[in-house]
Amino acid sequence: MFQNNLKTAYRYLKNHKQFALINVIGLTFGFYCFFLLNAYVLRESSFDTDHENVYRLLEIATEENGNIRESAQLAPAIARKAARDFDEIETQTQILPIGRTDVGNDPETVSHEPIVILCHNFPAVFNFPFIEGTLTNESNGIVLTQSIKEKYFGKEPALGKVLKTGYGEHPIVAVYKDFPENSHLINQIFFTETVAKGIFDEWEQAISGDFENRNFISYFKLNPQTDLSALNTKIENLTIDNYPAAKTFNSSFKLQAVQDIHLYQNEVEGEINNAKGNGLYVKLFFWIGLIILIVACFNYAGLLNIAFMDRAKEINLRQMMGSGKLQLLRQFLAESMLLTSISILLAFLILLLSKSSVQNLFNTTLNLTEIPLKGLVFMLITGLFISFLAVAYPFYLIVKNDSYRNQLSASKLPFRRVMLVFQFVAVISFLMASIVFNKQLDFLKNREIGFQKEGLAMIDVNSRVYRQRFQALKTEFLRIPEVESLSVSSRVPGEWKNIPIVKASNAGQNREAAKDALFIGADEDFLKTFQIKLLKGENFRGLPADSSKVLINEAAAKALGLSEPVGQNIDIPAVNYGGSLNELDQTFKVSIAGVVKDFQMEDFRTTVKPLIISNWNNPIHSIDYYTLKINATDWQKTRTAIEEVNDLFAPESPVEFNVLDAKFDRFLATDLSRFKLLNFFSGIIVLLAFMGLFAMSAYVAKSRTKEIGIRKVLGSSISQIVTLLSADFVKLVFVGLLIATPITWYLLNQWLTDFAYQIQIKWWMAAVATLGCLVLTLGTVSFQAIKGALANPVKSLKSE
Repeated sequence: MFQNNLKTAYRYLKNHKQFALINVIGLTFGFYCFFLLNAYVLRESSFDTDHENVYRLLEIATEENGNIRESAQLAPAIARKAARDFDEIETQTQILPIGRTDVGNDPETVSHEPIVILCHNFPAVFNFPFIEGTLTNESNGIVLTQSIKEKYFGKEPALGKVLKTGYGEHPIVAVYKDFPENSHLINQIFFTETVAKGIFDEWEQAISGDFENRNFISYFKLNPQTDLSALNTKIENLTIDNYPAAKTFNSSFKLQAVQDIHLYQNEVEGEINNAKGNGLYVKLFFWIGLIILIVACFNYAGLLNIAFMDRAKEINLRQMMGSGKLQLLRQFLAESMLLTSISILLAFLILLLSKSSVQNLFNTTLNLTEIPLKGLVFMLITGLFISFLAVAYPFYLIVKNDSYRNQLSASKLPFRRVMLVFQFVAVISFLMASIVFNKQLDFLKNREIGFQKEGLAMIDVNSRVYRQRFQALKTEFLRIPEVESLSVSSRVPGEWKNIPIVKASNAGQNREAAKDALFIGADEDFLKTFQIKLLKGENFRGLPADSSKVLINEAAAKALGLSEPVGQNIDIPAVNYGGSLNELDQTFKVSIAGVVKDFQMEDFRTTVKPLIISNWNNPIHSIDYYTLKINATDWQKTRTAIEEVNDLFAPESPVEFNVLDAKFDRFLATDLSRFKLLNFFSGIIVLLAFMGLFAMSAYVAKSRTKEIGIRKVLGSSISQIVTLLSADFVKLVFVGLLIATPITWYLLNQWLTDFAYQIQIKWWMAAVATLGCLVLTLGTVSFQAIKGALANPVKSLKSE
């Protein structure tokens, strides 16, 4: 029986190619976008899912000024003692990032790589596979991942071979297969604990008894039934009991499943989080995919209703010949399932063929070839549901009223109105969202950042020579004709490393009054090179006396409560380098020489924070960058000249060269990619919605053919008929506006809170979106209305 229905369905679709083609295109679009966006959602939600019952320990610190900060870096002894004392913990492991150093056996190919110390029990917590060797308590050497191994040793086995680093020469004891892309951990060079003992004199003492200095990232593998809240409290009490008696521990702990790290929204200091995601966009793309599919299904249902109108005589004839209503339902379902199945297969085939384009569009790797069983089941259920949904309403009319065509001709059908209102809500919402997305991006691109970033290039200091002989190096670099000015500093705007945060207070105030401030050291050419405006006071003079002076920004002056800051003294007793707050051996006492205009030091998602610019000769942070102001058309030529100067002073250390423009662009790169995707899929929603509107307007015009004929005979003009047919659609557009505006306004305001600097949503944005929807609606409906109005009324009345 079903086979006969399928054959009949095939013949019908073959004889109605235009109808079949339009339906297949609309559904294929819907399924393609749905599958694509769900592949992205699944990818973003799949991070670290292979590591069951593995948790990262976070410290939630409440500072003296009430600020709450989360840090992934903890004192080493906390996790080790907790693992020994608490049965809930099966095992623990820790990693310690120790910065970057020169790596490579060939002087011509030496590169600067980050180094991480890896505890021997890392494999007991993370089940990454080894391709060479293994890691044990006795391992004494370097652990690599596959891609890094191939960088230095090619395709040949590396086990037992020696790799030279800035810390000496050590053998390769193990090679991991590259960590998967959906891991928060990064492929790096790892030293074993035995190597660490040779680097750090007090290593054993630190890992066994240090509960204060926070540098290690700690992970636990827990028993499945562990009460996380109770274990958090136990670890907190353990730390309090072992904390130095002279100090107060005022933090708490949170065990975070490693699966939650990638999409965790809060800023976590000192963490390792490869390609940190954004849970808001994951949810957003899921709902966009679902809305696109719903709009495509509504279009399909609308087109199917029109087709059933054309088949009214066929349906009545079938009933007269003895076809039961259940038999008709089976026939309609067979046709609907055939169309839906073709659309699903085409959507998936296009998805596979467009794999490379999709990877570029999302700037990530999506798994488009391996559909899990639940995905196949979901596709099947979705296809069946859509097939049934599309024929349910026409079949209901058949069951309810044998005069099928008359029933369909009713002008006020709730289903039609609901479908249209939903589509108008979707169109207005996404048009408004696109306007806000693009306005926010333009705002971020063109916002005043407080300095000139064009033409600035940074050299990362990778050699002691660069610090010890920086005056001589500055002189040589300035001999290059294209170099207009040069500055040395510990950090630079657009910084991609941790910026130290100091405690600063007005001289004589108690510790509780201290404020957090970013801290950098710089020379007298810093303001000139970056073209930062000095508002009050004076710049450094390049004299020894500069070491006791600082410049502050406007935000720092406000935080310290100084209306006339120049000449005031401030105290800096402690600094946080990204882990714990470290007391200085002696309070750094300085006077304020000048105030500079606020400028953007960090990501656009952060506000301008209080900033203290000390002279390069300070006890907190040594110089780490040379910034060159370059006026050149041939950057490669200039870079070659810079490398020649480097070879005169530090030939063993390669130049690490960065262009500041590019570094700042990376702040917007992810958002730009997401905005493009949002605009693209918004366009798809609008396209699909108006395909459906086209179908529905044709449906309305067809159902009112007799009325239009009578009105024409009685003297109605074409414009009057167009107005008559368009009025109902216009009303529904404004209903859609009333529903879409408050919802979209609220959601967009929530989205904008992710940015420190944001636009204000204006009334005209909703008005433009509505106007756009109205113009498209009138254009679409008018086409069908004019077509109906121009028809010969005699023919219309005769056919009716």
